[in-house]
Amino acid sequence: MQNREKLLSLVKNKKVFLATHWDADGVTSGALIYHLIKPFAAEIETLSKGETFLINNEDVKGKPDIIICTDIKPGNIDHKKTVYIDHHPWFSDEEKGEEFLYTIFDDTIQSCSLLIWKELLFDTKNPYQLFLVLVGYFGDGGDRENIPTELQALANKYLKQKTSIGEHNLMEKKKSRYKEGYYYEIEKYVSALNTGKRMHWSGDIPLELLKNISCYKPYIYNMHPLAQQLNDYRAQLRNHYDMQVKILDKGKIQYAIIESDKNIQGVICQRYLKNKPLLVMNKRKGNIIASMRVPEELDFNAGNFLSNFNGKIPSLVGGGHEKAAGVTLKEEHLEQFLDFLDKEQ
Repeated sequence: MQNREKLLSLVKNKKVFLATHWDADGVTSGALIYHLIKPFAAEIETLSKGETFLINNEDVKGKPDIIICTDIKPGNIDHKKTVYIDHHPWFSDEEKGEEFLYTIFDDTIQSCSLLIWKELLFDTKNPYQLFLVLVGYFGDGGDRENIPTELQALANKYLKQKTSIGEHNLMEKKKSRYKEGYYYEIEKYVSALNTGKRMHWSGDIPLELLKNISCYKPYIYNMHPLAQQLNDYRAQLRNHYDMQVKILDKGKIQYAIIESDKNIQGVICQRYLKNKPLLVMNKRKGNIIASMRVPEELDFNAGNFLSNFNGKIPSLVGGGHEKAAGVTLKEEHLEQFLDFLDKEQ
């Protein structure tokens, strides 16, 4: 595979800084690249962030020869030594700046983990890699009816195993308790990977877990201390999810403003979502961190909607997917943002 050979040649005997997003797709994508390049790179430092959807100079650890950004945009770092692997909508012409050292990009792919499978790991039969690909896919809202045929076949074969405590099948279909239809057993393992960002505004702990194991069993059976820690986070966050919020109407969309030291705006957004797109904005340390969700039946692209504000407000960075997107900005620019929301109706 040409992209894999090129990537491995770039990192061979080099100091690498690997940066990724803090959600389930980000940490699984980061883990896939980490395990792929580990036998070849001289050294690898990692970071998983998202409060600002950019990797800037102040984020970079050490003095790397190569910077790899997966599922997150490079900011003011040296693009000439940056490998950019992503599926989010491309920069505008004004934002592109200088060319990257190497790019693997496709904004038609559902998740970054799926892009990595397609472009770097298409021939894999490794159960752990397949597990990471699918957890990232479902973490970014992947449709269980549209899993690529080849990936579905591999998962059906290699994610069903016998263990000392019985047989498990991660691709087993389970009946949903909350709505019509089904889910796959593997989808249960998405939410714990998001608890790192919700508790500590960082995906470093789930990323460390995925880096330090070479098969998925220590994660799904809570046999690793970091897996146990993520489950503890889930228990601690339950009370925060019951927060009561006031929903305000802006015509085409609704919005709410909360103040929480936990990164829970996405969960709150999903819980209060009804018949209009909903934007939940969280005030924290002088910043606004917001998540938008859209009802499945609506023809409304949240990522495009929020991307429209880029460049109009100095501190704002926005974008994402059709049904789930986000935006960050300084609190001092909130009123300006709300005014723009009025004009967009």
